[in-house]
Amino acid sequence: MKSASVRKGGVVAVAALSVAVGIDLTPQPAHAQFRGLAAGILGAAIGGMMIRGPHYPTHSYAAPRPHAPRYSSSRRSSGGSGAASAEDTPASSDSGDQRGSKVLATLAPPSKVQVAVLKDVVPNAALGAVGSTDDLNRAGAAQSKEGERDYISRIEKMLERFRAQQQRSTGEGDITAHGIETALDNAITEAKLDTFETFLGENWSAERLRVMILDLVDAQTGQLFDGTNRGRVAMSDLDGIIRKSARAVHARLFETSELLAANRSSALFVQRLYQLNGDLTSGVVREGVERMLMKSAGNIATGFDTLTKRDDNAFALRYRLQRIVFDCLSENMAKIAAADGGAMTGEEIAKRVGDISSSECKSWVTLQFVGDAGKLKPQEPMPLRAVWTATGPKDDPSMYGRASGIL
Repeated sequence: MKSASVRKGGVVAVAALSVAVGIDLTPQPAHAQFRGLAAGILGAAIGGMMIRGPHYPTHSYAAPRPHAPRYSSSRRSSGGSGAASAEDTPASSDSGDQRGSKVLATLAPPSKVQVAVLKDVVPNAALGAVGSTDDLNRAGAAQSKEGERDYISRIEKMLERFRAQQQRSTGEGDITAHGIETALDNAITEAKLDTFETFLGENWSAERLRVMILDLVDAQTGQLFDGTNRGRVAMSDLDGIIRKSARAVHARLFETSELLAANRSSALFVQRLYQLNGDLTSGVVREGVERMLMKSAGNIATGFDTLTKRDDNAFALRYRLQRIVFDCLSENMAKIAAADGGAMTGEEIAKRVGDISSSECKSWVTLQFVGDAGKLKPQEPMPLRAVWTATGPKDDPSMYGRASGIL
């Protein structure tokens, strides 16, 4: 009778455990029962971890986890002495872990399915750039700009291009590295690019000028191969393109130099304004200074458009006009920033700037641009640090260096 009650209690306990871990006790096919048993084992393992507390990993390098003594249901039902069975030994624990690993492995999709999913993944360059650490890896690294000065390699690439094209011709060309270098020197002297080389500290070195010219030449040499010459090009044809490119570089540098100088003069005006009378100017003055200066220079420029627009360096002359006006206003800063009392408003400063620019600064521009018979005076590049005065630009020998081709 006692054995029957024990067996009945065991059945009830098994049923309760099955309900707790989610095992269905209804009759099912063999494969369904196996999946249900695997799910039950996994649920029981998870439930055991939740009940017993933290789970210690049982890797090959770790000591086996101590187990509490367990008793088989047969001995318990028969009133056995409670000795540990073979299932409670460490070997049986390892075999149980292996069985659990095998059960977990069966839950993963087959390898064919995994490979098919990975093949469907399309890499996106934009997503890679978002999480890229290339910029962090390059932080603080020195970046060389020797390519902007290496005109020798540009000449070699140009020669390779001519060799590839002249293979179609019946004879060899007369283009050589020495011929290209000689043509560069002559073109730089003719276009007066060596003037920029003398500007101390402005980075217009002879090497950089040659690279700029060769970049333009490389973009125009394609037209030499078109036609019936079968790829044969004479040095005289290339020399013409080099001279044309040198004149284009001169115009580009002239414009860039005057633009930088105009920005510098504008910054100096703001600096002197706050150095002389910063405490007596309102905070909104700084916001309207640029608009104020450009308006004053624009009003003066309208009277000189007929002279400057017809020149090849029209844009450079426009920046030079602004440069002269800004230097003129900085020279008259004492009149502009003189405060009668209290803080000066932006409207008061703008009115003084307009009055001085239309009266005194206009005469500075006239002296620089208007020559005999109302024609435009020849304009030459000036160093960035040169400052205009009522009598013209003011410079000194410290602003100039020796050009590489001048002894």
